[in-house]
Order: sequence, then structure tokens, then C-alpha cells
Amino acid sequence: MNDSLATSELPPEVVHAFTAAAMTALQELAQIEAIAELPPQSEPAFEDFVAATVRLMRKVPGTMTLVLTANAAAGLAARYLPEGTTRTDEMIDDVVGEFANVIAGQSKTVLKGTPYHFTLSIPVVARVSSFTRIPELTSGVLAATLSFESGKLLVVLDLSPCPGA
Repeated sequence: MNDSLATSELPPEVVHAFTAAAMTALQELAQIEAIAELPPQSEPAFEDFVAATVRLMRKVPGTMTLVLTANAAAGLAARYLPEGTTRTDEMIDDVVGEFANVIAGQSKTVLKGTPYHFTLSIPVVARVSSFTRIPELTSGVLAATLSFESGKLLVVLDLSPCPGA
């Protein structure tokens, strides 16, 4: 596992908010059951990946990044999109971005009134050829890994408490 992604000092309520939101999004939007891996495990560095990053805006800004292999992202899109939809890379990227948006939005609601509350940006989605080439991962903490039928979904957070919140 990338040392920068070691499980760190994120409070359990923050980890739970994002993990529960990711599991709920998979269940409700794509009818996919997922299992949380404990402790979270990262993906190997030698596959193609799709990463969707949402900026978490507040006094101390942060990010949430969803990371899936390209194959897992395609499997997620196949379950989410209506049958017969052509699944281009652009369409698959849109699906991953939609999931990132939903997960961040649900987490925002759960964290309201805490030092971790935030507003969010629209997701930015990128395809990379290596796990280690996702810039948001260098400062992030691997909060959750969810295993599902097509692969894994990683939730990486860079989120510090805001003093006085």
C-alpha cells in the first residue's frame, strides 16, 4: 500500500459517513451489494484507473477521491445505466463522477454541525495509467475500500477538522 494512504487520524464518524454513503449509493443507484474491507486495501499500481475528485470547500479545504480500475468503473456503469446505453469512456467517467457527487453529498449531510462539514464542488474525473499517478492520493487517507461484483471502489479523503466549527 502507498505509505501516503495508510489509515490515519480520521475520526470514526468521518470514515463511517463516507463508507456508509458509498455503500448506500452502490445499493440504491446500481442495486450492487458491497463489502467494506477492514483495514482498507489499495489497488495495485499497474492497472488503468478512473478517479473522480470532489473538492470539499471550507476554511480548511479538502478532497474526496473515488478510485476504481477501468474495468470496475465499466462494471459499475453497466449496472447503473439503462440497458442498451452505449458505454463509452466518457459515459463511464460521467457515472463515476455521479457516484462521487452522491457520496460526497450524503456525507456532507451526515457531517453537518461537525468540524468536518463542507460544501462541495462538481467532480473532476481523470483516467490514469497507474494508481500512483493520481495526484490527490499523495495527501489523502484511504478511508474505505468497498469490494463489489466488478472490483473495488476506494474512497480517499484529505479532510482535516476546521477549528471553531
